[in-house]
Amino acid sequence: MKMRIALVDDDIDSIKRLEQLIAENTDNSTEIMRFSSGEDLLENFSADSFDLIILDIFMNRLTGVDTARKIRETDKNVKLVFCTSSNDFACESYEVNACYYLRKPFTDEDFAKMLDRTELDKLELMRSIRLPDGQPIVLRNIIYADFSSHYMTFHNKNGANTVSRVSFSEVEPILCDNSYFCSPSKGVVVNFYEVKLRDSDVFLMSDGTRIPISRRKSKEVREEYARFRFDILRCGGER
Repeated sequence: MKMRIALVDDDIDSIKRLEQLIAENTDNSTEIMRFSSGEDLLENFSADSFDLIILDIFMNRLTGVDTARKIRETDKNVKLVFCTSSNDFACESYEVNACYYLRKPFTDEDFAKMLDRTELDKLELMRSIRLPDGQPIVLRNIIYADFSSHYMTFHNKNGANTVSRVSFSEVEPILCDNSYFCSPSKGVVVNFYEVKLRDSDVFLMSDGTRIPISRRKSKEVREEYARFRFDILRCGGER
């Protein structure tokens, strides 16, 4: 699953500024959704819909604070950030357990501090999915996964492999929906974070396994890995 961020503001320039900073400070697996009002967000909201919601306070009809109260009725965990030109609602931000108060106009440094406070990088490290058979698995714990004899084996960093009776065609799109997963050859998906070395036709993984890169996919895989490495460097190094 991708990191999901909702931006709620009736000022299009503010939305664009936030989108730019998010793109500059997160990898390209982040999904951003725009909402021009609190009502618009709530119509499309359910528990666990988003990892982070950035709300303007002063909006027509439903304010950001009122919207946050509605959100907390069904979702106690989503991280909330208020983005506003006023400090007048600091008490209300505590009431809804907001994790940051981003004061307009904000600088790049202010935005970076907000990201640090929300700890989205730690959230990403703990992100899990449920496999088609119902088993949970933490995405960033996976080194690579391979398919054989009707079973997918997920080779994990803790040494405890996860085995699931599912097809490769079921698992590949679930993993590869995240930009750090890629299928370099038939029946195998690798986690780019766990690649220690790439030769012309093989990935050397963190556990010492050598994963071949098929000739048919070679160009596509090289380009995907290069984009991944570029995003890591752009965001300040390995995470």
